[in-house]
Amino acid sequence: MKILNKQNVIKYSDFISNYFYQQISFLITKNIYKTEITPNQITVLSLIFGLLSSFFIYYHYIVSGIIFLNISFILDCVDGQLARVKHMQSDFGMWLDNISDRVVENSVILAVIFANFNLIIIKGGLVLLFLNMLYAYMSDMVIYLNKQYCYLKLSEKIIFSPIYFISRSMIIPLLSLMIIYPTFIYGVDILYLYGIAFRLYREITGREDELNV
Repeated sequence: MKILNKQNVIKYSDFISNYFYQQISFLITKNIYKTEITPNQITVLSLIFGLLSSFFIYYHYIVSGIIFLNISFILDCVDGQLARVKHMQSDFGMWLDNISDRVVENSVILAVIFANFNLIIIKGGLVLLFLNMLYAYMSDMVIYLNKQYCYLKLSEKIIFSPIYFISRSMIIPLLSLMIIYPTFIYGVDILYLYGIAFRLYREITGREDELNV
């Protein structure tokens, strides 16, 4: 019987993902990788849990909303692991995964806005919707061009390391905190602005181009 090598299945992205979410996901992956279940099916299931999370948030079932949101992300990790194990990576799968991620994140933000319908939350939420889409686009470009954190200069890792807190494994805890404390939406806005500033810095200084050499 083939035994999965965890090191080959778990793709390192950041500390939280690698040592928490991906570990839980691996327990699921190793139990389903011999079945007919496909990565894209897991992606759709992740999307469903994410949308259910938004439903619970809107109706003020806070705990259920947070639990379903985190289950959605765990399944989001499973689809990538399963794709690597079954050698089923595809452009469509990557596209579906990215679209699913954005739909879940933005539906949660909208649920927080409408569940706490006041001018302060509306303003912060609309800004966050825009920043989330902009940052996601910029981050996806980095992923597609294979520009990884390991290529940064040491000084950049020290100065700009908070940007890597805005990986999806950090977005989920931030959204969870925002569900409990809606005004924290402005804190998330600030983190996103910092992340976007970092991406722009990389482009302006030409450091992004060096990674293609």
